[in-house]
Amino acid sequence: MDIGKIVDFFYSRFFWRVCVLLPLFIAVITYLRGVYRDKFTPSEELPYYDVQPRAEEDTLRVIIVGDSWAEFHTNLSGDTILERAARRISRPPVRSWTRGKGGALTKEIYHYMFESLEHEYEEYADRCTQELIESAPDYCVLFAGINDAIFQRSLEYYQENMRLMIRMLLHHGIRPVVMQIPMVDAAWAIDYKPYLHRTAHHLKARLVGTRQNTIPKYREALTEMLASTRLKDSVLYIPADRWDKKGGWDESKYISDRVHLNMHGYHVLDSCIAAEILSDWTKRHASRRKASGPGKD
Repeated sequence: MDIGKIVDFFYSRFFWRVCVLLPLFIAVITYLRGVYRDKFTPSEELPYYDVQPRAEEDTLRVIIVGDSWAEFHTNLSGDTILERAARRISRPPVRSWTRGKGGALTKEIYHYMFESLEHEYEEYADRCTQELIESAPDYCVLFAGINDAIFQRSLEYYQENMRLMIRMLLHHGIRPVVMQIPMVDAAWAIDYKPYLHRTAHHLKARLVGTRQNTIPKYREALTEMLASTRLKDSVLYIPADRWDKKGGWDESKYISDRVHLNMHGYHVLDSCIAAEILSDWTKRHASRRKASGPGKD
């Protein structure tokens, strides 16, 4: 055995280019593809689970799930605000339960709908919304999409994940309440961060081709999805201008980060949600009674 030739081989360009650098390059590309697929592609449809029979009662049950808007809703007693707002309007009485996770993208919110409280770590309990859906509520309000815009996910990512959430709720006989993305200051949410953080964010957005997406584009994408999938008539859609007349950051409704509502903002928002749900329920209830005919209700 010629030791010199063996040594020369290990020092040769062929060894480093083909035997070391090429496998390393392939491994890095494979890893990055996996990361890209997990973070930037929409979810696949998950298998449905069973829900309990709906209770026969005159109380409208409403759940609210989503991102930090849902999480803040819990922290600022939003369920109480919504129930009181509904009580001021008319019967039937409304009960509300909220669970959300700050920073959640639509894909994550969808996956949380399939997570129960049977987690090893208690800190995960605030994001698990499966038990809320299993309780068979009448309505489910979706606070979702703001982080898709802030973190520059594609319009297709937003559309598909919203479609999956809506279809899953409809499968269980739950009326989806789809909130149009409000005109939060998405640019401020990134640009106030340290230089390296926001630079990395803008670079990532440019690489995946979503840098120019704006909230109006996400709004248009949602409208297109609801129309093309024929889901428009199956959801209660609430445009942002129903409660946000100014149509942008308003210091009377938002905290200083220009993304999250303050207590007054939730009073305005929840009053709108309560009114929209009760109006929708009244119309649907009247339609059912009319369809059943005299003496059949």
